[in-house]
Amino acid sequence: MWRLIRYENFDGATNMAIDEAILESHIRGDTPPTLRFYGFKPEAISLGYAQKLDDALSKRLKQSKYALVRRPTGGRAVLHAGDLTYSFVGSSVASSLTPDTAGSIDRQTRGFLDQSVSKAYKQICAGLIEGLQMLGLSSDLGASHVNYRDVHDCFLAATGADLQVKGLKLVGSAQLRRRHGVLQHGSILLDQEQEIMANICSPEAVLVAASAKKEERLSHHANLFELIEKRPISEIEEALIAGFCKAFGTTFETTGLTSAEKDFVEIAKHRYLLL
Repeated sequence: MWRLIRYENFDGATNMAIDEAILESHIRGDTPPTLRFYGFKPEAISLGYAQKLDDALSKRLKQSKYALVRRPTGGRAVLHAGDLTYSFVGSSVASSLTPDTAGSIDRQTRGFLDQSVSKAYKQICAGLIEGLQMLGLSSDLGASHVNYRDVHDCFLAATGADLQVKGLKLVGSAQLRRRHGVLQHGSILLDQEQEIMANICSPEAVLVAASAKKEERLSHHANLFELIEKRPISEIEEALIAGFCKAFGTTFETTGLTSAEKDFVEIAKHRYLLL
C-alpha cells in the first residue's frame, strides 16, 4: 500500500521542501511511494532549478504580486494561481538496495519506474490521464513546435512530460532523480487567466495581442474548468487518486508527513525562497 497526502495549502518554499523531504525519506527506505496534492498560499511563481533570467524579467518577477520560489526540479516558470499541484515520489528499476537503505519498506514497492526519464514520465502521467478520464476529459502527452528553451513560461510549450487537450497544455510536469529516487511534480490548470504570465514574461507581446480582435486571440493554455463543469478540489483529487490506483494497480493509505520529514522541511525550506 502506498502513501497519500491529501490536499493542503502551504507557501511556496514549504511546498518545495516537503516534496524534497518525501524524496529523501523514500530514498532512505523510510516511506513507500507517495502521492501528494497541494496548493500555494500565497500564490507564487516557481522557477526551474537551472532557469536563468535576464535582468528585465527578473525585475518584473520581483515586482509582481506573487511570491517567487525555486523548484528542486527543472523546467520553466510556473504560475501557481488557479491551479492544483500534484507530486509523486517512487523508485526507478535501477535501484539496488543495501541493508542500510532498504529500511522497513517492502522491496516489492520499489524499483517500478523506468530508468528512462521519458518512459518514467509516461508511467506517472498515465495516472493523471486515467484520473482526467474519470472526470470526463481525454488528454494525451504533449508535443510542441515551440522550442522549450526559447520561452520562460512553462505553459507556452508542451513536451513529452506534459499533458495537453486539443493541442493546448493543461498539465506541466518536471522531474528530479537522486540515486534510485524519482520525484515528479506538476501543475494542473483549473481556471488561470490567460494573460497573467504573458504580461510578466513578455509585456510587449501582450500589447500587440491586445490590438487584435477578440476572436483572433490565441489561448496559451487549457483550463480544466473550461473543459468540464467546475467542481470542488476534493472531487478532482479523488478522481486523480483513482487514476493512479488504476495505472499502477495499487491502493493508497492517507497519512501525513513523518516527524523526520517535518524536521527536514524546517531546515530546508529557506533554500527555495527567492522573494
